Amino acid sequence: MELRAVSSRASTSRTRAGWSAPTPRAARTTCRRRTVADATREDEEARRRPARHYVNLKNGVEALPFIRDVMHVRRYDYCRIQSSLLEAGHVERVITELDSSLLLDLALGRACFVWDYGSRDVVKGKGNPRALWYGLEFVRYALRKEWFPGTEVAEKAIAVTRGKRVDQDFDRKLTMLDRSTKRKIRYYRQFIPESVSDVRLIGVYRATTHDDDTEFYRSVLHANELTNELFTSDAPPSPRYEAETIEAIERLGKGEFNLYFSGAEEPAWLNQKAR
Repeated sequence: MELRAVSSRASTSRTRAGWSAPTPRAARTTCRRRTVADATREDEEARRRPARHYVNLKNGVEALPFIRDVMHVRRYDYCRIQSSLLEAGHVERVITELDSSLLLDLALGRACFVWDYGSRDVVKGKGNPRALWYGLEFVRYALRKEWFPGTEVAEKAIAVTRGKRVDQDFDRKLTMLDRSTKRKIRYYRQFIPESVSDVRLIGVYRATTHDDDTEFYRSVLHANELTNELFTSDAPPSPRYEAETIEAIERLGKGEFNLYFSGAEEPAWLNQKAR
């Protein structure tokens, strides 16, 4: 599976005094044809972008031993996308509670893996948590709309939850966001490199039987955080570059975990399109 950031860079215009200022991101379009040189440069830039891993509190804590001992990830952070807020329809609070590190990593074009465990469909071994199939879907849609206005990625962005298109519902929720919330999203737009034109947000999940077991998560967290030697000296480095990001995706796709890229790539939606 290939992850590639496609450039939406607009060309600068020549003036008598010299080169004019680059076109503001908000006004950029995808009208300029992408050349072979563009693709080569963007691929090279993408390979230099490190991946980031975020553990969603609190069920995602269960993944810490796997992240550390199997994936050999030395650097990971925490986020909190609350399913209870999504159940109540409070998507604005989900946005306001997003961690600054996560937003900045996404703005810089880094692939961000969000780890979580769910209690839905435990018997079937699925367990896709609401924080991913609803929370990440809304966050991705909102960032595409606010970070890349006037571009193809924003114009063609779709939102799918449980196999149903929810673009209109998400658009309505976006228009109802408070001005300060929109400012928070748009603040990170200034840091987006020219070669980045999409949001690379990936959910990693599996089912859990420890939902609401606070003592279990407390013990796992302490065992992985309150120790002097988290990693052995011969542990390989964490996935840092694009090739290693793809390798991580392939490893997770074949293992005990499931990957959530977007609602539009889930079987519930793809099966409908195939009819």
